Amino acid sequence: GTGIVGNFFNNEKTKIYVNDLLKSNYLSYLAWFGNESIDKKKIKLYIEKYNNLTELEENYFSINFADTYFSKENCKKIGFIREDIENNYMNNLLNSRERAVLITSLLYSMDKIANTVGHYDAYRKNGTLEKKLEMCMLDLKSNTNNKNNKIFNEDSNELVKNIKTDIVYIDPPYNSRQYSDAYHLLENVATWEKQEVFGVAKKM
Repeated sequence: GTGIVGNFFNNEKTKIYVNDLLKSNYLSYLAWFGNESIDKKKIKLYIEKYNNLTELEENYFSINFADTYFSKENCKKIGFIREDIENNYMNNLLNSRERAVLITSLLYSMDKIANTVGHYDAYRKNGTLEKKLEMCMLDLKSNTNNKNNKIFNEDSNELVKNIKTDIVYIDPPYNSRQYSDAYHLLENVATWEKQEVFGVAKKM
């Protein structure tokens, strides 16, 4: 599972390297294992604000995904939140890890209510869209982690040439398909490049 093995060793004595090709997982790892200090109170205030949003305007996410994987109202909320996180980060109101914590919380809350059967190759045409998006604070151990932890977003075949470790845990895709195909929607929100989407599944 995403980071569960690394989390077992996440302490002051052990240096952890975590790598994933998906930007969505990279941000999750940065949230859980990143060594930048965060302000939990500030993050909780952002989450509280996001959970109380109402009467939002159309945006990239609602225009492309309304009433597919999520209701139109939830899509408006997702699009607004993701844009707001990015704007606050660009204006230096959030550091890189605080940004990652908020994006990860958003992705987790999306995945919890998504109208799918586990991935995003398709949505259920007769599924329910009644669930409301509600973000939660991540259960982080502390405001800081081991300063030696390093998080990578690289091709593991190249990364392995440049690092040395005592123990390696590898969990690649179980077939020839990359996970980006099955989790394209979460990757879309993580990268937030607002790409054009195609087909019934709304893939980038």
